[in-house]
Amino acid sequence: MLRLLFLLFMFSLTLIGSTNADFVFKKTIKNNQFSATTLDFSQLKTSNNSAVESLFNINGILAGGYQVDTLRIKNQGATNFNYSLTFEKVSGDDNFCKNLEINLIKNGQSQYNGFLVDLNLKSSLNADQSFSDWLVFVKLKDNYINSKLESCDFNLNITGFNDPDQKSGFKYKRLISNHISSI
Repeated sequence: MLRLLFLLFMFSLTLIGSTNADFVFKKTIKNNQFSATTLDFSQLKTSNNSAVESLFNINGILAGGYQVDTLRIKNQGATNFNYSLTFEKVSGDDNFCKNLEINLIKNGQSQYNGFLVDLNLKSSLNADQSFSDWLVFVKLKDNYINSKLESCDFNLNITGFNDPDQKSGFKYKRLISNHISSI
């Protein structure tokens, strides 16, 4: 019977989708304190704070060609948090994706400059720091040779977390879709 209840419990967990709950609660009991807070962020355009769902949509990029865009990661919660930016291929030509380069600049300094497929950048936002602005360059290698239409559809994943080791605590993930194709 106990085994059946456990199996039903585990099965019900698979039916539960992702949830988002914001709460702040503080209660003091005999000099003991427990508090919980929020971890929330958004990805925005720096020009008007509109939501960014897609950053790059480039058709017909040439070898050595590049595009520049901006991204603002805004802390909408009440806690400090760390975040990572990573690449996730959705579809397209492996070789083409491997020849795309990205340069991420924050506060006038390059934080990552290398191949897009190797992107794994960590940064942080303090609760008193409301946002972090990024200048993002994406480029097709100078010497890339192609003879047919190729493409790379990918996500830039932004994962926020409050535990630097990512073993416990709050975690939150957003993605920005992108499309780049050659001639």
